[in-house]
Amino acid sequence: MHVIEEMEIQALNDAETSENKIHSDEIAARYGFSGALVSGVNVFGYLTQPLAHHFGGALLEQTTFDVKFLKPAYHNELLRISTEELSTDADSTRFKSSAFNHQGSLLATLESTLWEQSPALNPPHPALKGPSEIARNEISWERIKLSVAAPDYLWTPSAEDNQQRVDAQRDRAKIYQGASAYIHPYYLLDACNKALMRMFILPAWIHVGSKLTIRHPIRVGQDITVCTVPTEKWEKKGHQFIRLSIAMIVQGNIAAETSHTAIFKIAE
Repeated sequence: MHVIEEMEIQALNDAETSENKIHSDEIAARYGFSGALVSGVNVFGYLTQPLAHHFGGALLEQTTFDVKFLKPAYHNELLRISTEELSTDADSTRFKSSAFNHQGSLLATLESTLWEQSPALNPPHPALKGPSEIARNEISWERIKLSVAAPDYLWTPSAEDNQQRVDAQRDRAKIYQGASAYIHPYYLLDACNKALMRMFILPAWIHVGSKLTIRHPIRVGQDITVCTVPTEKWEKKGHQFIRLSIAMIVQGNIAAETSHTAIFKIAE
């Protein structure tokens, strides 16, 4: 039985200068929020911290993270992260982590499965051998072409890039330090956000959830080919959603794959 300690962390909006204006007070208020939203990738990073401190590098070897964002976190809110073990068997160990604000409202959940052997791969990701830069237009329902891959691109995260995210997280886990540091989970999902933003201009959008499976550890300095395919789009309660399938390939092998979901048109 693994006992994971609770932790508290003050939420930080480090995306005020982002192209996504949902991280600004003015635009967030237009959609009915009380202030600028802290990014989902930040909240995801907070949720992983107790597990990273408990398991160290084993957390980022063969693990599936399934995160869902239920309510927004706001700048300077004190968040409480609690984690419970759900099950352990010969193949995996599962946990559920929850983020609560100071009022006790549940903001996000994270189900983490540490595998003895990675689960089966999703269907292959088509990769286009196109230019590294593509023309970006403002996102719209019609412009989202399902099953049509964006040009793949090369991402080489440096130790300095990773450290910036670690500092923003105020995460002291030793696995994120040094010349062969693991890429912080926050940075991995932030790269998935960037994959969406490479395809489209999105004036204001909300990350609502991701399922990230790490099959091989991803470290600073590695050359990572990122392949992105829109797989679904739908409408619900006036919102319009997009889902991407994103593969990160290192030395010819899929090191991580993500099902990444966002509201690209927010109901006013």
